[in-house]
Amino acid sequence: MDSWELRAARRKAGLTLEQVARAAGTSESNVAAYERGAKRPGVLTERRLLTAIGAGKLSSVHRNGLLTLPAAAAAIRQALRKEWPLADILRIVRQLVSDAAYLENVSDWAAFLIEPSTTGDERWDAMLAAAAEHIALKADVQTPRWTVGHALGHLWFVSSLPGLDAYLLAHAPMPFAIRGVVVDEAALASV
Repeated sequence: MDSWELRAARRKAGLTLEQVARAAGTSESNVAAYERGAKRPGVLTERRLLTAIGAGKLSSVHRNGLLTLPAAAAAIRQALRKEWPLADILRIVRQLVSDAAYLENVSDWAAFLIEPSTTGDERWDAMLAAAAEHIALKADVQTPRWTVGHALGHLWFVSSLPGLDAYLLAHAPMPFAIRGVVVDEAALASV
């Protein structure tokens, strides 16, 4: 897609640069550069942009500023660079799981579950793939194909309390456990 076509599609959909950037997990300046032709998005980035635009301005993703998988991956990537504590990064995943309750239609689901960029850490990439499958199973929607293969070669106990390892192993939701991400389902739910 040419840069002018991207801009025309976004404007026709009634979306701001900020809305599209947030849903696609990129920056507003990147979207502006893609629209000017100063930068060329990669295939996956272009797919994320077009899916976010395709959802339209009435989408719950845009109306409510929901945290999509691409947005969560971008937030986790920044948090890892800033060396946030585990509990704080886990809040991003918790928000993602919580926001899924507000999705209303096929376009919302497409923009929400589209393949994100890497977080830069295989553990968090596996966590997001597990979260995507977990969310899809709970909502009875198709699990995204991109989630296949995102598994760790070891167990990652997502807790700062080693005494909880056996409990977590017994209570981790299936999409997480099969990927080696051992987390309590309660840690994924907003209070």
